[in-house]
Amino acid sequence: MTRATRRKAAPPRPLLQTAMAALGGVATLAAVGVIVWEAVQPAAPATLSARIERVETTAHGHVAAIKVVNDGDETAAGVDVEAVAGDQTATATLDYVPGRGHATAYMRFDADPRAAVVTVKGWSAP
Repeated sequence: MTRATRRKAAPPRPLLQTAMAALGGVATLAAVGVIVWEAVQPAAPATLSARIERVETTAHGHVAAIKVVNDGDETAAGVDVEAVAGDQTATATLDYVPGRGHATAYMRFDADPRAAVVTVKGWSAP
């Protein structure tokens, strides 16, 4: 007998092993596809909005928690927020609001600020 005739035929691969290899390949290709898709899409500029999330009464007045939401992809830095309640105006500056994220500012008022008008005055690119 020669060496070639002594070799046994390799056993067939189990079906589960083949299925898992195919599933892994599909998952890898899908992940690469998503990364490439995100890389070629243009980034949406920062789109900021603000609203009063809650008001707490303290011994020194009312503290309003202002939630600033960024619906854009780009981060906004130095975000200036203003709230006007009657004749009282409060301002705050947030260091940054991440893209597709949010941040919270706190402002103090003498009167209940639930009806205050809250606006984002401006921001800069980081």
